[in-house]
Amino acid sequence: MDLAPGTSAPDFARMVLAGTPSWVHGVLTVRDKLMSPFGLHVQQRVGPEEIRVEPGARLGPFRVLTVPDDEVLAGDDDKHLDFRTSFAVREGAVGLEGVCTTVVRYHRRAGHLYFKAIQPFHNLIIPRVVAGARA
Repeated sequence: MDLAPGTSAPDFARMVLAGTPSWVHGVLTVRDKLMSPFGLHVQQRVGPEEIRVEPGARLGPFRVLTVPDDEVLAGDDDKHLDFRTSFAVREGAVGLEGVCTTVVRYHRRAGHLYFKAIQPFHNLIIPRVVAGARA
């Protein structure tokens, strides 16, 4: 997405996370109720005013890992998969742009099956969460 001049990666990450539509929180609540009996991590909700983009902070499914000006790296490791999400800011064709990328590493077949089950939701949610940052 296009960003205003001077927007840093922490600013972009904060905008994305603060702009998450409420229906996404509902979907994640259902996911947590279904997955918690299997010992998988559940989301830690924070309101927009509580978002801290700093190493070690928890932001829903993310643990913030690194916070340089050009790319915030967040993610978590669970028994079924590890994931990383990048909130990067770079020069685009017409100015500054924000890019959100997710990488997943599966553990055993269970991780692969789990991600296949949630992938349609992931592909639906992520573009809408990033689009909500425009607000």
